[in-house]
Amino acid sequence: MLEVLVVVAVMAMLMSFTMASMRRAKQKNRDSRREQDMKQLQNALAIYATNAGLYPICAAEVIVGSAGDTCIGPALLSIQAMQGGVSTDPLGLTTGICGGAGSYVYCYQSPSGFTYTIRYALETDTILGKSAGWQTLTP
Repeated sequence: MLEVLVVVAVMAMLMSFTMASMRRAKQKNRDSRREQDMKQLQNALAIYATNAGLYPICAAEVIVGSAGDTCIGPALLSIQAMQGGVSTDPLGLTTGICGGAGSYVYCYQSPSGFTYTIRYALETDTILGKSAGWQTLTP
């Protein structure tokens, strides 16, 4: 009876280590995807600016791909700068608060069209030179 309890306890410990490792790997994978999405978004914005002379103008910060995104998504799709549509966060979220704790969304703002700010959050500190939390990109 004692042996069975020991075996069950060891198996439970191994399962908890495995689950924690898998969770961390999924977070790292999502962060890698976020970095790829940001590069694609910046490339699409550069194409848009080359064609239109300005970046898409969004006076207020918008969540990319959300129902309230009436500027960047439609603008990039109109010139087919992003094949397959505008990316959203790998968690699939299109609602949240830009800069808010626990919000994993892509945010864009360009009041004048001459420059822009993109913000997004990372779950881990595994991306070289970046820590977990909100990141800011400008051209």
